[in-house]
Order: sequence, then C-alpha cells, then structure tokens
Amino acid sequence: MTSNTTMQISLVGVAFAWLVTACGAGPYGFARYYEPNDDEKQFHERATTVPYGVVASKPQDFENVLVAWFGIVEKAELIKDGRHLVRMTHHQHKERHLCADETSSSCRVTVNFKSSGGFSAALLLKPEDLVPGLDKIQPGTLMRVFGQVRCWKGEEVKKECAFDENGGIILDGVFYRQWPARFYSTTRAAGVMRR
Repeated sequence: MTSNTTMQISLVGVAFAWLVTACGAGPYGFARYYEPNDDEKQFHERATTVPYGVVASKPQDFENVLVAWFGIVEKAELIKDGRHLVRMTHHQHKERHLCADETSSSCRVTVNFKSSGGFSAALLLKPEDLVPGLDKIQPGTLMRVFGQVRCWKGEEVKKECAFDENGGIILDGVFYRQWPARFYSTTRAAGVMRR
C-alpha cells in the first residue's frame, strides 16, 4: 500500500468521524441544549435538580429523592464494596450550552465556572472509565450523577446523614455520565465561544 493510499484512507476516516459527530449530539452531547443519552433517559425523567444549597442545609429531607447534580472530579478512590467514592465540586448546569460557531457540533455541555460547594458520590464505575488515558475518570472530568443522599435513622429516631472528609454530602449513586476535560465547557469560556 502506497503512502498516498494510506493518507487517503486516514483522511476518509477523519472525515467520517467528523461527520458522525456533526450529525448528532454524540456521546458527549454536542448540542445547544442538554440531551440525555439512551441509558440516562430513565433517570433524567425521574430526577430532581435540587439546588446544592437546599440539600446541603437539610440533607435528611432528600433521603428518598433522586437528585441529579453536575460535578467536576477532584479525586476518585476505590472503597471496600467495589465502588469508587468520587469527590467533586458541584457546578450548576447552564441550560444554553456554549458553542464555538453556529453548528451544534461545536457546542459543549456547559456548567458554571464557580462551584457551589463539594460533595461525593459512591459509584460503580464502568471498566472503560478506569482505563489509563485522557478519557478515564480523573481530576478535571465533568460528571452528571444521579443518586440519593445517604442517611439513616440515628438515636432518638432522628435522621443522620453521611458526609465526606471535607464535610460534603455523600450521594449513593445509581447512574452517571462523564465528560473528559476537553469535551465540556465552563462559563469562563463565554468570551471566546459564541452562544
């Protein structure tokens, strides 16, 4: 095979990959507005997007509520039950995503640059999200986590809730979606990305 033929095959592959991305939201939601993927839809429809401060002030009131939060990963560590405790900073999702130009394929899921506070989620991470490389879950990854506040009945029938080492709420996660750092944006990019 000649080098010209190899180059042509490579260019066709790149063009095809671009076309697939350009024709839909793709796995990372390249769209002007948030589009849950097929696996996420059932959780998206049932979840409540409760403001961080509301839950932080009275976590026991949300023990049986399916909460959906966006967070940027600070640390992920394996815990005894085979799940990972993923420590994150909460960032509110922006309904209208930032886009580099007029095409939907240039848009990125967007969250506030400023954090509302910290929280952790106990999650069973997918094997592909643990493989070393740019796409693994690591500091800087954006996640959307669906879970319930971890609480229990303490002494005197009073509910007590679990907190991580930094005092953040712990969610028992039932589903997550993740975006490597290069596939999402924060409001800090508003000056260089069009709306």
